[in-house]
Amino acid sequence: MATVYRPIDVLEKQVDLVRWWTSSQYRHGFIETFQDMINKYASMKNLDVPREIDKYLISRLDTAETFYVRSPIIARLWDFTDVYETHEHEVVLPQDLPCERGFFYLERPIHTLDARGRVTSIKAILWSEEREAVILSEFSDASDELDEISQMTFAQFGKQEAISICELPLMHIVPWRWGRKVQNLTDEDFSNPEELADFHGEAGDLETYKKFQGSYTFSVNRFNAFVISLWEFVQEQIPFRISADRPMLRRLKRAHSPLKDVTVIDLRPVDRPPQITDPDHVPQFVPWSHRWRVREHRRRWIDKHGNYRETTVSAHIKGPDHLQLIEKDRIFNVRK
Repeated sequence: MATVYRPIDVLEKQVDLVRWWTSSQYRHGFIETFQDMINKYASMKNLDVPREIDKYLISRLDTAETFYVRSPIIARLWDFTDVYETHEHEVVLPQDLPCERGFFYLERPIHTLDARGRVTSIKAILWSEEREAVILSEFSDASDELDEISQMTFAQFGKQEAISICELPLMHIVPWRWGRKVQNLTDEDFSNPEELADFHGEAGDLETYKKFQGSYTFSVNRFNAFVISLWEFVQEQIPFRISADRPMLRRLKRAHSPLKDVTVIDLRPVDRPPQITDPDHVPQFVPWSHRWRVREHRRRWIDKHGNYRETTVSAHIKGPDHLQLIEKDRIFNVRK
């Protein structure tokens, strides 16, 4: 599968996508596939002129904030999307976005069903706040053997050739208009199978769209809940940023890319008390005399992977609950 060895390597994946949509000879096939769909989206028009899909992706990828999402949080959110409610409302609003433009690169892909019942992988998600909507662009993993569309490409070109054509092929683009319902969708919230088949240019395969209508609705609900919950998780947690090292910065500079760091999204480690295994250990007695207030402050450490971490310790009260709280004033002696 498409993988990276360090979170900062995602910056090159993002730059490679920009290069691919700028100069690859194979991009024209994707343009022909998606441009007609884009022309029908009102939110993808600028002054009533449809956007060119390649130029749109180039400009948005080049300026999107980069996020590397670890497998544990992917598994946790994906497994519970059918029961986890991220908001009291069902619609998408501008305040749901953690930033105006972002690029999620998933450590492992998630799998959904398309309107024809085929298993598809999602390896990266680009979002961009546009006129009256946020546009989501989904990229699949060309090397994922569970992806049935990739399997078709393998059969046609061979696996290595298919991967070399595009490692992260565009799979879907959809606008979420502000105030649009994106959770708890039903079959009635989608176009009927006849319109859906006509929209995708496969009117002759109408029975397939009818057969998988219910499973497609469930799959869309699950993906939408995953994106919303991941946006919410990014804003509630304290992700840590990894800046590009010197070699990476030089490569980004040669590519004329403004990218410079990656935000890593992962589950917080569980703080457990140390386990004492020495049978002769005697617990240290702490003669607490009072309680006191601890101000909010920064805590820095290096995790087991050698990554620099930083978090914020919230203000709290230190000491046993039964003791008196002593309020102290801090005095600063300022000299010339």
